[in-house]
Amino acid sequence: MNEAGQAHDLAQHLPKIWIGYLLCVATFIDEAIVVSNHPEIVSGQLFIPPLHLFLLAFISGVYWLVCIHKLHVVLSLVPGWRHPISPARAVWFHFIPVYNLYWLYKWPRECANFVNWRMQGDVLQPRNAGIFVLGSYVLSVLLGSLILVFFSLSFVTTWIRRALTMPVRFPPPDGDSGVPTP
Repeated sequence: MNEAGQAHDLAQHLPKIWIGYLLCVATFIDEAIVVSNHPEIVSGQLFIPPLHLFLLAFISGVYWLVCIHKLHVVLSLVPGWRHPISPARAVWFHFIPVYNLYWLYKWPRECANFVNWRMQGDVLQPRNAGIFVLGSYVLSVLLGSLILVFFSLSFVTTWIRRALTMPVRFPPPDGDSGVPTP
């Protein structure tokens, strides 16, 4: 199989973000049910959330990390690309206090660098990709839902899928670039 075919097949193995959306919606619905059944939460009294609510939120967070790992596995297998971030490092650096905020900016930048390399142009600004993921994480923490981080991951994954599935134009073997010479 040629390199373009391999890259196209890799696009099929990118993470399924819809599962993360589904988990976040289920968590939100469960939160609404818990709040409606326990009005003391609104008044600010101490309340220990039920196990099912905790588990849904925990599973959402774990799935986020699974998606990050899977994304970096795919990028590490692209022919001709040497991805600077190992899948394990991509996940574990999320657990380092304070540095994890920089990491949420750093790994999307590397993904954008891949997209630009693969698409042979500046189609995705690395800085903007990093700011988008970091900003969505900060807002998710403030709002108490991971749905925004899955939205930003969906953005990054969509660009990677485009880059993997677009036909790569290689110059002809005889050196002719197709541009007429005067």
